[in-house]
Amino acid sequence: MVKRLIPFLLILSLAACGGENAELTEEGQTEVTAPEGELDPTAPEDVDEAEPTTFTALTSGEIAEGDAVILAGTAEELTDDGAFPAFILTDGDQQVFVRNMAETPVEAGDAVTVHGIYDGVAEEDMPLISASVIEVD
Repeated sequence: MVKRLIPFLLILSLAACGGENAELTEEGQTEVTAPEGELDPTAPEDVDEAEPTTFTALTSGEIAEGDAVILAGTAEELTDDGAFPAFILTDGDQQVFVRNMAETPVEAGDAVTVHGIYDGVAEEDMPLISASVIEVD
């Protein structure tokens, strides 16, 4: 009788643990919003009035942090910045780190146009764009 009771208790305790994890996941989710007056890189409508820019303008500091930009190039290397997929966009000579807020599928070698917010310099000393719209050409 004890031999049958132990497996039953083990299954019961494992089932109880599975239910607790689902609740913790739901409690840990939060909604992130941009501070008032700033552009929200997750909202495509915030980049509707973005101006086309160049890699040179981004790397030389001509573009102010927080400006909406449009940039075209080739996805060179897929990477991950933790919260969102990311990739390096290049024009052949210069590189820009793109945080793929739209989570649009992008492959290395794809010609893409990104619409997003210039977020300053990434850890890799590359300009960082948080893109809410990505067009794969």
